[in-house]
Amino acid sequence: MRVSHIGWLVAVALSIVPSNARAQTDPRLVDALRTAQEGQGDSARAAVVRLLAGTSPSDTLYPQILYTQAMVAGTAADMRRQLQRVAVEYGTSSWADDALLRLVQMDYATRNYEGAARNLERLRLDFPSTPLLPQASYWAGRTYFDANNPAAACRWLADGMAASRNDVELQNQLGYLYQRCDLRADSGATRAAGDSTRPDTTVGAAGAPSTASTPRSTDSAPGAPPTASAPSAGSPPSSPSDSAPLEPPARTTYRVQIAAVRTRKGAEDAARKVRPLGLTVVTVEDGGLYKVRIGEYRTREAAQTAAASLRTRLGGSPFVVAEP
Repeated sequence: MRVSHIGWLVAVALSIVPSNARAQTDPRLVDALRTAQEGQGDSARAAVVRLLAGTSPSDTLYPQILYTQAMVAGTAADMRRQLQRVAVEYGTSSWADDALLRLVQMDYATRNYEGAARNLERLRLDFPSTPLLPQASYWAGRTYFDANNPAAACRWLADGMAASRNDVELQNQLGYLYQRCDLRADSGATRAAGDSTRPDTTVGAAGAPSTASTPRSTDSAPGAPPTASAPSAGSPPSSPSDSAPLEPPARTTYRVQIAAVRTRKGAEDAARKVRPLGLTVVTVEDGGLYKVRIGEYRTREAAQTAAASLRTRLGGSPFVVAEP
């Protein structure tokens, strides 16, 4: 059981280190981390415990030692306990936002999406200028999508993409998740277009009162049936051709998106791989990304069939987008 704990901790504490996380400044803590990474966890933990015992809780180094103790912990419970101490007892220290992000990652790894969301929102509220915002946005996107809250996921991802323009790798990771936001927008636009073609049957709609709710003025005696008014002389009855022509509904085009990359060169490389297939390739610049899309299909079903074929031939995760 202890081996599984340590393996899980290594996955969380070492494999998903945020690229902008603060590095330990004390060489003794750096050595402890290196010792743990070399598989000597007991020695690393003993060194950190000795350093903690010789440091005053009011020393600015103290929260950094607690954070390092979490990174070399032997169990998930110990790791969480030390991170919570940093986040709560030393919430104004420079290590509190790192600790909160670690707690988010731990909660996500155990599918505790409510806990992850709570720590994410605290991170945003208490540390609005943290350099960890782009990394937090990545985990927020995954957390909120899995928790079936796409609106929150897309809001976080958009903020993260805006704050990470100089980090191409992170931009790609955020952009990949943000594709699901594009799908939501495309789906909403398609539904709105469908709703706009339906007749307005609302009684008493503003600007167009319903004849069912507005009594007709008549000169006949009360109780007498209403009489149809004759057209005035010299005014021929209106014909359908006299009314304004109806605009035809806009035709939606469906394409298959195969990539969303940070640079134009990356988009050209992706397009070059599919051109031998004889398909139409377009590149759309949107949200700081170059999105490479394939084909031009009149129905979503046809595009979905093409996406399945491209997935088999090219790999990856191509998906359908709607374009007006």
